[in-house]
Amino acid sequence: MASAPGNRVLANAAALVELLAVTGPLNAAAIAERLGVARSSVYRLVEGATAIGFTETSADARVGLTTRFLRLADAAAGALTEWSGAERVLQRVADRTHQTVFLSVLRGDESVCVAWARGRGIDLLSLRPGRALPLYAGAAGRSILAQSSDALDDVLAGAPFEPFTAATLTSAAALADDVRSSREQGFTLSDEDVTAGIGAIAVPIPCAGAVASISAGGLAEEIRADREDILVELRRAALDLAAVHGRDRAEG
Repeated sequence: MASAPGNRVLANAAALVELLAVTGPLNAAAIAERLGVARSSVYRLVEGATAIGFTETSADARVGLTTRFLRLADAAAGALTEWSGAERVLQRVADRTHQTVFLSVLRGDESVCVAWARGRGIDLLSLRPGRALPLYAGAAGRSILAQSSDALDDVLAGAPFEPFTAATLTSAAALADDVRSSREQGFTLSDEDVTAGIGAIAVPIPCAGAVASISAGGLAEEIRADREDILVELRRAALDLAAVHGRDRAEG
């Protein structure tokens, strides 16, 4: 589990993003006053948010949300209208596997998480609703990549890829082999290729009008040990999510 200080940092980071979404760009003093934190804490929060592409600082020292963050937020909000009711399915898988479960969709050259259900394990996972990962890394993104030939050609052309860990696939040949394996076996395994010690399994969601996957992530050793049981739940959930998406498209 995340430590209490870690929880406070995450809460302050979320508060920073929510504040800027409402007010627009602010300087550090204004952010500190509105959040009730020291200005030194604001600088650390902004540094972290900037590192992941959520905020940027203008020439007049005001901090604002990036167009990338706003684009991801819009994509996530739009996708949720197509997946209303998905949370119930995700929570069922989380309850049965004790892992954190994600619904991700293709947006441009990234995999965007649009919904999740928290498991009982540690909170060290990179995905959250609105967050994105490149399609060459992580179970969700690589599962999505295996479903889209158009996206695959574009991604392979961008090799070599920037690694997250020593296990990240960085060459076009390795990624192409991984895509073939994912298609043949019907699932994608992430074994510490995004975060050391963390693994995940993803399966495609067979629905028209979207390229999507459902994945379960947690400690790599647990994912390896319980892979078959997790796959049973994910495959059942993928069919349920396809029905949810089809219903919402029909009603929309």
